[in-house]
Amino acid sequence: MNNDISSKEVTLIANIIASDCVGARIRILNRAISRIYDEAVRPHNIKFSQLNMLTVITLHEPIQQGDVGRILSLEKSTLSRNVSLMEAKGWIQSLPGDGNNRLLSVTSKGQQLLKDAASDWLKAQEHVTAMLGEQTTIEIRQAANRIWQESS
Repeated sequence: MNNDISSKEVTLIANIIASDCVGARIRILNRAISRIYDEAVRPHNIKFSQLNMLTVITLHEPIQQGDVGRILSLEKSTLSRNVSLMEAKGWIQSLPGDGNNRLLSVTSKGQQLLKDAASDWLKAQEHVTAMLGEQTTIEIRQAANRIWQESS
């Protein structure tokens, strides 16, 4: 019995994955949209991912570092690296929490940064909404909320 797969079959499979894979499309969208937000907040010397962390910490402070990672689906190393950078810049502070988990809160400098970056974030938000369309933007929010609720 011949188990060899033809290059035609492999090309067909690759074409199906390339044209239909939701995961690949989401990654492409994620990178493109993140670039728009990153460029918008760059004048404030913050990355979009750090702005998201600052937002979550502001809304839930004091919050355990691990909870920030869970809310934003961040890998532990990415979270730790950004917490260290944000602490060094004086945007957040940490206090000992349960076990090895630190409690994070936003400093007055971090609050000012969030306020200062808000108008540029809003411009990026409007740009992305115009690119994707209002209905698609609503559907993305709804899908993200469903996934977040299922994983909580």
